[in-house]
Amino acid sequence: MLNIRIRRARSGDWAQLELLIAGLCQAHGDQHGITRTVFDDMVCRENAPVTLLVAETAEGILAGYVCGFAMYEFHSGRTKFRIQNLFVAEQFRRHRIGEALLLTIQNEAKEKLGATAFGIGVENWNNAALSLYKQLGFVENDYAKTSTILNREI
Repeated sequence: MLNIRIRRARSGDWAQLELLIAGLCQAHGDQHGITRTVFDDMVCRENAPVTLLVAETAEGILAGYVCGFAMYEFHSGRTKFRIQNLFVAEQFRRHRIGEALLLTIQNEAKEKLGATAFGIGVENWNNAALSLYKQLGFVENDYAKTSTILNREI
């Protein structure tokens, strides 16, 4: 693994982070729409709802990021943590950075938010990500086969 430090994202990371977000969007065919103002509000303010960690090289280059948020399962009384995005820039892949980001965000969510379960989505075609997540103990959700996630935009 390269000499990488995993840390919380800061407002000053925006310029580099925006490029990583654009890379994730391109890989998934999604639209990039987050602005620095939204980033600062969702990630950098006190009690921000999104946890975002970055992998930074010794030279100060952001190699990747992971972000997620707490989800409260009211009926069970449990806090779960949804890992929303994980992305490592192509030139930094195969150095276990994704693994380090995932393990660090899980530890932080467990310690700071009391999370007892973690969820992550993955595109069916993304075999490398599927393999990594399974190696780290993630299993397919049985409910996903018998339920549908609905969305509504307003």
